[in-house]
Amino acid sequence: MVLIFVLILSLYSLMLMAFLVGWSEARWQVSPPEGTTMNGISVVIAFRNEEAHLHDLINDLAALAYVKDCFEVILVDDHSTDRSMGVVRKEIGNLRNFRAIELPEENSGKKQALDFGIRQAKFEIIATSDADCRFDPQWLWQISTYFEKEETQLLVGAVKLKSGASLFSRLQALEFSSLIGSAAATIGLGHPVMCNGANLSFRIAAFVEVGGYDDNIAIPSGDDEFLMRKIFRKYPDGVSFLNVQEAVVTSQPQSTLSGFLSQRIRWAGKWKHNKDTLSRALAVFILPAQLSYVGLWYAFFLEPDMVITFLLIKMILEGVFLAGVARFLRERIDPVSFVLWQVLYPFYAIGIGLLSLRASYRWKDRKYK
Repeated sequence: MVLIFVLILSLYSLMLMAFLVGWSEARWQVSPPEGTTMNGISVVIAFRNEEAHLHDLINDLAALAYVKDCFEVILVDDHSTDRSMGVVRKEIGNLRNFRAIELPEENSGKKQALDFGIRQAKFEIIATSDADCRFDPQWLWQISTYFEKEETQLLVGAVKLKSGASLFSRLQALEFSSLIGSAAATIGLGHPVMCNGANLSFRIAAFVEVGGYDDNIAIPSGDDEFLMRKIFRKYPDGVSFLNVQEAVVTSQPQSTLSGFLSQRIRWAGKWKHNKDTLSRALAVFILPAQLSYVGLWYAFFLEPDMVITFLLIKMILEGVFLAGVARFLRERIDPVSFVLWQVLYPFYAIGIGLLSLRASYRWKDRKYK
């Protein structure tokens, strides 16, 4: 049994080393020279029951350092049951490049809302985000610069969680940083596996060409990753990482444990629908890797020196990786959160993975199986 742990954990350590290489490739890639052309961009955001965040969202988008005639904002209401649509109409007022539209009654869900908005966009580049996000004024300008390269079909941007004073929010921010870093690392390694729809942009022609969300419209999450993989298959050199700090989008952590678990189960639920071999292999490998770290607690009584060695290797590799990601996100790693996460994460990853196979959950006042 101990030998199996050693083999699996050795492979996990090699994976971490590969991610360090991939992150370095993505982070230090040569950025496109700053262009002089403001490409037309349609920002499409689907929202449901987000009245608490819409004021800040619209203020940030209205303050973007981009010529108003060169971008539009399409806000799509996915049948909110709160005052969201009223807040939107009030906030956009006379902003002539903002539109608020409602998803038809026969449709529902984020993907259908995004698709509805995208098909009404007037510009060739689509930028998507979420209603609880905040933006640097340079966000669209940096996106436009990358699309100066004709081969760019889809652009994966970074997202960070706003870590507050609570330990719960700091743990969420730490985990989220690892996900963003892993997404960038796989792009750097030449085979993108993850991305986040809170900071994703693409050419509408590529979206239409690969069929948009058509083959996964019924899956609650994955609007971002399924689209990225389809575009990557069609354009192997067309997916890039938006390697600019001013283009990082800030999102909000979950305020409750139930909300956090529902969100993570929702995210994890899309993995079983993956058709990409590497993505499936990575998802399958994570479970035995985390089980092996749980098993180290048992192995400690048999081979304490080996256990301590593997734990130190894991902490050093993950610490170096997360430190680099945190610097890019202009964040800092909280030592208490990092050490606590080393202990909790294997149990958390196993639990979420198992729950995503069977558990039902509620999200945005809807129940999903």
